[in-house]
Amino acid sequence: MDLHVWPADFGLPSIDVSCLQFLACAKMCASPVSVVYSTSPWNTPNGEYPAVVDSTSQGKTITDFDKFVEVLRKSGQEVVIDAELTASERSQIDAFSCYLQQYLNPAVLHTFWADDLNYSTVTHHWFSSRLSFPYNLYYLEKRRKRIQRFLSEKSVTAILKDGLEALNMLSAKLGDNKFFCGNKPSSLDALVFGYLAPLLRLPLPNDRLQLHLRACPNLVRFIEQVASIYLPPSEEQLRLQKAERKMWESRLQKAEKAKEAEKAASAEANQAQEDLPLRDTILFGLGAITLSLLFALHSGIIQASGIYL
Repeated sequence: MDLHVWPADFGLPSIDVSCLQFLACAKMCASPVSVVYSTSPWNTPNGEYPAVVDSTSQGKTITDFDKFVEVLRKSGQEVVIDAELTASERSQIDAFSCYLQQYLNPAVLHTFWADDLNYSTVTHHWFSSRLSFPYNLYYLEKRRKRIQRFLSEKSVTAILKDGLEALNMLSAKLGDNKFFCGNKPSSLDALVFGYLAPLLRLPLPNDRLQLHLRACPNLVRFIEQVASIYLPPSEEQLRLQKAERKMWESRLQKAEKAKEAEKAASAEANQAQEDLPLRDTILFGLGAITLSLLFALHSGIIQASGIYL
């Protein structure tokens, strides 16, 4: 089997959530898949990665995680993913998978694709530099618009709130365990790793979810453990990523400065708006007093007498 994924970066074998889920699941069961780092998504059935070309399924391309897990289970390897789980535990995995898809996935998508500052700082630059022109413009616009439409039914506040609650739930579920279903990895661990690893590793100027994740030490430990045991970067990957580290640090610093400048400008604008009612009240009061005096003088209510020296 050939597993086509987006390239590695930031100490991860890929920066894409779904690609990481496929990679983690394959490595956890020691599947002999050939990982192909690709930047030509137009060659896949749905125009996205990951894509698995499996010779045992009449050359059909697999892009669905659950179908990929089924193929791994039936591939006859020594380690079978989820083999030791009970029917009840498998049902729990299905339930958690649905929960994460509904509550954590939108928050992750918003963080990388809908948040303007994160998108311009990281996502847009990363994909633009790896896709050829002008296809990069088409791909990024198409993917971002699709994600924005998907997220449009909820407010940003609600999306992030759901994401924070999902992180809390995962932290409580993991507890002090090594993996989510005990001492051996399962397909749920692969799913969770895919969602959380980019959130932890990528340089994000708007980092609300990232900070919350870092405040969950058991989840951080889980991510680092899976990455180091099953998905360690090669020497070549580390060398290339080290060469770009200063560039990413510089982009993050510029974005944070822009964020602070925007925050200061917003605070000044809000203060100006707060000052307007007071100014208007004073002007209105002075105007009313002036008109009243003029009316009183005109009607003879108040009479002005001259003073001669």
